[in-house]
Amino acid sequence: MRRNSYVLRLGLNQPWQSNYFPVKGKEAYLLQQDWLIRKYLFSHFPEITQIKIERTEAELFVFVYSPNIGLITGENDDNSDQVLTKIVNIVNEKKITTKLHLIEENSSAQAIANDLARKLESRIAWNSLRHDLLKKITNKREIRGIKIRVKGCLEKGRIAERKSISKDRMPSNTLDSSIKEGQAEANTKYGQIGIIVKIYKGKEKKLKYVDINTKKN
Repeated sequence: MRRNSYVLRLGLNQPWQSNYFPVKGKEAYLLQQDWLIRKYLFSHFPEITQIKIERTEAELFVFVYSPNIGLITGENDDNSDQVLTKIVNIVNEKKITTKLHLIEENSSAQAIANDLARKLESRIAWNSLRHDLLKKITNKREIRGIKIRVKGCLEKGRIAERKSISKDRMPSNTLDSSIKEGQAEANTKYGQIGIIVKIYKGKEKKLKYVDINTKKN
């Protein structure tokens, strides 16, 4: 049984995607809001790699990560207000101030998976993709190891098969290793291709939690 690298390290050296202390009785309501916000953003902007949500009693912060922010904001930053308005309508609470933050992220596992899916849908040959990808990874110092697995029909006239790429280290069994995972699907003329990307960025320290009940002396 395959386990997600993020789930294994959640709470150890990986933070939650939603961070807030909900009012008792509103947990399910707020989780549904988070799900609707993510559903809207991911469906309209497939290039988004991850979405983090934070809340206070009066504010909602939505952090959107993408390798190309311009595809979300538009040429003249026209789309930003529309996206923010849609999120405000989903929340539907006048007392809550909603703030949208767009953050550029190029070397994430999800960004690589999305890029591979887009190129496979454009009918770029797998061998060419593999060569170009390994060349790009070599130039990125923050990536210390990578492993890619694809499954599906990659070429015309061939049956579905599994292909994999690996370079440098991938210590999956060490929980203090910073391993990011991304998944994507490419809908090609020959069928659907599944893509899983894992990247290793070295060791990462454990998360530090602050006890709010601890009083300062």
